[in-house]
Amino acid sequence: MGSTASSYVSVITATTFAQPSFVEYMQLATLPNANDLIGAVSGAYFAGGMVGAIVTSEATDYLGRRISIFISCLIACIGGALQAGSVNMGMFIAARLLSGLGIGGLFTSIPVYCSEISPPKTRGLIVGLHGIFIALGTVLCNFIGLGFYFVNAGGAQWRPPLAIQCFFLITLGCGIWFLPESPRWLVNKGRHDQALQVLLRLHRDHNDPDHIFAHQEYRQIQEQHEEDENNKATWSQMWTVTSYRRRCFLSILVMFGSQMTAILIASIYNPLLLSGLGYGIVMQLVLTGVWSLVAVVGNTLCAFTVDRLGRVLAFKLGWIFSGIGVIGICASLSIYRITGSRSAGIAGVFFLYWHIFSYAVFVDPTTYIYCAEIYPNNIRGKGMAIAIASYFAVLLLQLTSAPSAYAKLGWKLLIIYFAALVVITPLLWFFLPETKGKSLEEIGLIFGDRNTHINLDAVETTNVENDKEEVNISKVDIQ
Repeated sequence: MGSTASSYVSVITATTFAQPSFVEYMQLATLPNANDLIGAVSGAYFAGGMVGAIVTSEATDYLGRRISIFISCLIACIGGALQAGSVNMGMFIAARLLSGLGIGGLFTSIPVYCSEISPPKTRGLIVGLHGIFIALGTVLCNFIGLGFYFVNAGGAQWRPPLAIQCFFLITLGCGIWFLPESPRWLVNKGRHDQALQVLLRLHRDHNDPDHIFAHQEYRQIQEQHEEDENNKATWSQMWTVTSYRRRCFLSILVMFGSQMTAILIASIYNPLLLSGLGYGIVMQLVLTGVWSLVAVVGNTLCAFTVDRLGRVLAFKLGWIFSGIGVIGICASLSIYRITGSRSAGIAGVFFLYWHIFSYAVFVDPTTYIYCAEIYPNNIRGKGMAIAIASYFAVLLLQLTSAPSAYAKLGWKLLIIYFAALVVITPLLWFFLPETKGKSLEEIGLIFGDRNTHINLDAVETTNVENDKEEVNISKVDIQ
């Protein structure tokens, strides 16, 4: 639900600006600074997202994962309500800033929470669901916006789609309290009894009646916590400690690379690209809707395959295939512009779908999975904040430069993205370590962290009874 809300809130302005009633109400057709105001809407949102990501990283460490998600929902919900009730562009821009603060927090806290409650062998699937529901949020936004385009609401048909975002946020804000807190955060706060109880609940398995796996993971988390206590990290140490700095650069590389696939350009300029291939307004809306459905299918396949395929191989395939898609789109647009060939128009649609499918099935969910799992417990909140802040920074840079760049270059802008992708893709072979199948504590070994000496693939019954004696689980309420 949080992933759907994050995506819906992020893209809702695209359909809002397409509503003639919104343009008329806000006088965007006559204001001399209309383009600047539209740019300010995006700028405020992504600036808020960067701040929200950093602030939430501290909240997740001090207040807990659940309450951080709740606070982010509350802020974003207030922003959504103000957007739906906006009476001028100034109010709308301020509301988008609030939404950015909240959604930046959700983008940070949700992958962290999902990674910390997931078993090692299915963590890719569970965190990958984040990507699936992000794509679903885009689909819902596109079709809801399309539906209200035909609604006669006396000029107010742009308001309900904006208000709908609050439904997702309220549902998440209320529902998060029915889920357990992260056992790793509980151990960090000295609440060991509750942490073990949560692990027993999460790893309940009829093939493991003695809960051996849960106890072994509990011991591993304890040992990692003891190591973390001796290595408390500040923001400056994120860049001065070698293993932390390496993680930061890797997460920034992954976030930057995912954007160099030109996914943002293909998304926000999808109708213009289709127009350049000879398609009318109705077909543009239909094909864009199908485009978003392809993203859902791709994200779903990614979630179910990334634990077998591996994170790094997924990035390699995704970046390469996305690059092929970009070249295909450029070639189709070029040929159509010269010849007006119907075949070129069809080929262009094929490569647009190839591009989004390649991105969705290999890159999109994998990005959040990888960035969330490479950081140890003591810096995971800060690490994800850096990753998400860099994500919003790249988006902000693109959105402030893309309108003028696209106006001058048109589809040729995609060539710049392809060139950047060619430069950074080889880095995957040299710098990104594989993390599939490993517990969060075992991943630390890759980066030179202290070994917790507990192998979850070969668990034994040793010390399970000791764990039960150390922690009286019969009197614990699930938190």
